[in-house]
Amino acid sequence: MSALVIRPGSAPHWLSGLLAGAALLLAACQTAPHPHMTTENQHSKQNWVATWASSPSLPLAAEAAPPGMTPVLLEGTVRQEMRVSAGGERVRIVLDGGASVSRVSIGAATIALVKEGRIDTASLQHLTFSGAPDGLVLAAGAPLWSDPVALSIPDGGVVSVSLYLLEPIQVPQADPQLIVEVAPGGDQTAAAELTDSRRVVARPLLTTIHVDNPEVDRVIVAFGDSITDGTGSRDPLMRGWPDYLAERMRAEGMKNVAIINHGIGGNRLLQDSVGQSALARLDRDVLAMPGVTDLILLEGINDLGLSGLTLPGMHEPFPAVEAKDIIAAYTQIIQRAHTRGIRVIGATLTPDLGSPFPGYATEEKDVIRNEINEWIRNSGAFDAIIDFDTAVRDPENPAYLLKAYDAGDRIHPSDAGYKAMAAAIDLDLFR
Repeated sequence: MSALVIRPGSAPHWLSGLLAGAALLLAACQTAPHPHMTTENQHSKQNWVATWASSPSLPLAAEAAPPGMTPVLLEGTVRQEMRVSAGGERVRIVLDGGASVSRVSIGAATIALVKEGRIDTASLQHLTFSGAPDGLVLAAGAPLWSDPVALSIPDGGVVSVSLYLLEPIQVPQADPQLIVEVAPGGDQTAAAELTDSRRVVARPLLTTIHVDNPEVDRVIVAFGDSITDGTGSRDPLMRGWPDYLAERMRAEGMKNVAIINHGIGGNRLLQDSVGQSALARLDRDVLAMPGVTDLILLEGINDLGLSGLTLPGMHEPFPAVEAKDIIAAYTQIIQRAHTRGIRVIGATLTPDLGSPFPGYATEEKDVIRNEINEWIRNSGAFDAIIDFDTAVRDPENPAYLLKAYDAGDRIHPSDAGYKAMAAAIDLDLFR
């Protein structure tokens, strides 16, 4: 049974106009650009859309970082593999260190297809940035776009991006499914395999992949924390429910849809923590994404979990958070997205009672979680609802994850749990 609800009367403002003035709109469509079409796409026959993403994080000083989140050294050649949601005939990448590093000096960059677990060297393309093949400097907080290159990437295809760093840098450690291969020394960006390399868990410098694909007319941004980023997934190429949703759509032949994952483990709605707050990063991670049409919002459990807690090294506790604070943040996100014609789909917060982190999940906080979820389900503020809470909770103990869906910490779903979340979404919403 679907856990999606589309509310009567909650459709975006443009839908009423569409129904009332269909004849006028039909005539206008012969000359008017698509409402989500970028200026670049309007002035050419290109259709650039985002197809993969990972948000940059804030710096984590060693003495202030949570356990297991100390900075990671990147040097020499840095390589990452990722699965795109939608393919295309041309591709470009976006690099962004966020506030994590003051500068990144890039000596070379390549992209290639991965087939049967190995880089297809015949497909390897050297990337340039503003026409320059090397010597590029990425300033803190500023994105750097590569020039487009021809590369035929299939839907759901795996690509490898390699960067040669002229200077070592430190980046935040990330959720375990974000794996980077590091090979100190000279430039190995064109090598089929890196020599003398090590694999580390780190937030990558690569933040977005764009493809030129004329068939894609819908881009979904999954926006949230570790439960969106995919903590608990065992396959680094399947980052949680967004990748399982993309897999479902490909199986159904929905070639017009791309999905990108802008979840950050430890992220919060209201305040910076691991990564800027959702309110602060909305423009960069959602509104600025090429082709974005839909936003699925699943965030707030960390705001609630950390409410009133004092972690080691802190002099004061985190501010207390109530349901009204989370609801106010949701309302802001909805308003800001609607001004860009983006549909906002609200997802209910999943259970976390039984968490081993002291004070994070309590019965008192679970009351607030349920209050938030009831507002998501019944307020009519969202354009549609996905009930992830119902999809993964234990029917006998609704404050707990179903054991079969628990990755082991009573908070994060396993791959089976993420598949259940993806299965709870009615694909008709995106047809």
